[in-house]
Amino acid sequence: MKLRTRLAVTVLTTMAVLLAGAMWVRAVMERSSTERALIEYATERMRTDGREWCESDPASFVLGSGRWRGGWKPWDGGPAAERGGERRGAVAERGSPAAGPQGAAGPLPPPDDGNLGARPPAPHAHPHSDRWPRIEVWAYGPDFVSLNPAAPAFPASLRAELESGERSASEDWEDGERDALQAAVRMEWSEGPAAIILARRSAAPRPLFSAWPMAAFAAQCALLVLAVVLAAGPIVRRVRKLETQMRESAAARYAQPVDVDGADEVSELAQTFNAAALEVRGSLESLEARERALRTFVENTTHDVMIPLTVLQGHLTTLRRAGESGAPIEREVVLDSLQEAHYMASLIHNLAAASRLESGASELVTHALDLNALVERAVGRHRPIAKARGIALEHAVPPAPLSTRGDVTLVEQAVSNLIHNAVRYVQPGGHVAVVLEERGQRFSLRVLDDGPGVPEALRSKVFERSFRADDARSRQPDGLGLGLSIARDVAERHGFRLELRSPPEGGAELELSGPLA
Repeated sequence: MKLRTRLAVTVLTTMAVLLAGAMWVRAVMERSSTERALIEYATERMRTDGREWCESDPASFVLGSGRWRGGWKPWDGGPAAERGGERRGAVAERGSPAAGPQGAAGPLPPPDDGNLGARPPAPHAHPHSDRWPRIEVWAYGPDFVSLNPAAPAFPASLRAELESGERSASEDWEDGERDALQAAVRMEWSEGPAAIILARRSAAPRPLFSAWPMAAFAAQCALLVLAVVLAAGPIVRRVRKLETQMRESAAARYAQPVDVDGADEVSELAQTFNAAALEVRGSLESLEARERALRTFVENTTHDVMIPLTVLQGHLTTLRRAGESGAPIEREVVLDSLQEAHYMASLIHNLAAASRLESGASELVTHALDLNALVERAVGRHRPIAKARGIALEHAVPPAPLSTRGDVTLVEQAVSNLIHNAVRYVQPGGHVAVVLEERGQRFSLRVLDDGPGVPEALRSKVFERSFRADDARSRQPDGLGLGLSIARDVAERHGFRLELRSPPEGGAELELSGPLA
């Protein structure tokens, strides 16, 4: 649903609720006004002449009123209708059958209440007599019994309210399809046939909706809807403009911000979009940079893997020919093959570790690590190649196992890279030592070798990916230099420290340290 349509529907719904509430309030107020007017009318009639009239002729007493075209006409119910006189005001002399109280000449004025109106003559007197309200007043004694045999039985519910101490009470009553209301009033005097009166009013039902109020309501609704449509026009245009600019910004990979106009909710939405677009743009640039780096890395790695694989294929071909010709197998060829296979295995492990680190995972799944067992596994993995090259690879661990927390695969790969770096660049006949020690609440894992070492000017660069010192490159032209870079990255992610030193006696010392578990 569009914004304008939604606002229009909201306005119409609100107006309908208000109309229903107004009709309910109107009905309540009309009912209360009619009840009050009926009680006042009946009470005043009894105070003026009704009491004396009732006391003089209680068997035929009933008050009624009729409103007719051209003025007010008398109406009486029951036996009093035969008298031909006006019960609301006597026209005969005092004491005559048609005389009212005091024998005053002339009728009493009709009640000045358009809602109450009066009871018209008999229905056959005029075809439209039923359109006006009818009123009749009956008199009862203190025992709620009327001396007029035509009077209705006093309503039990009204009697209960008067007996409970109320001066007046009212309720609806049945009079065909007409709206009928009856009220009981206890008069100031407590004795006589008119101590309590019952006033009844009935009128034709009023229509729920009339032409003029409905026309006014329709006009108000039309004006409000028009006002809403006109007021929502600028907002709708701004929202549509913002939508278009958002689409254009998304097509441009969020490089183009949207316009921020004004200081309302639409402008706040534009500002929020620009902020979100900036973050998305940063993420896209990061992903693109990572993709470029990964593509370059894969290209270089493919080249690095192909070199030892080609060499290994050549060595295997030589061994196959020697086996076919019966010639003795050269030890150097087997050793070179073993080195190339070991290098490729190490490279593949490093690629797996680099892939995990390059994925950008900010949290690692850490567990308790047994450093003693980890060192023994790493040394055992490199001991065959070290022995084949004539390199002494030794290790020392404390009697009590040391433990820390970390990712087992990554930490073991980092330690393996440190050992592999030492074994790979130490000349045959050299020595490599792996020492695990406890220093307070931290562990220290040192890898020492008696190789050429690293000049002090290059120590800060050896942990950079694809960097190798010239001496190392001259001996091992293959390799991306991933080992130390991965080791440093793993150390930083675990809160460890990796340092490179050059001992006075020569060679290199790499130390990995961190907190104990």
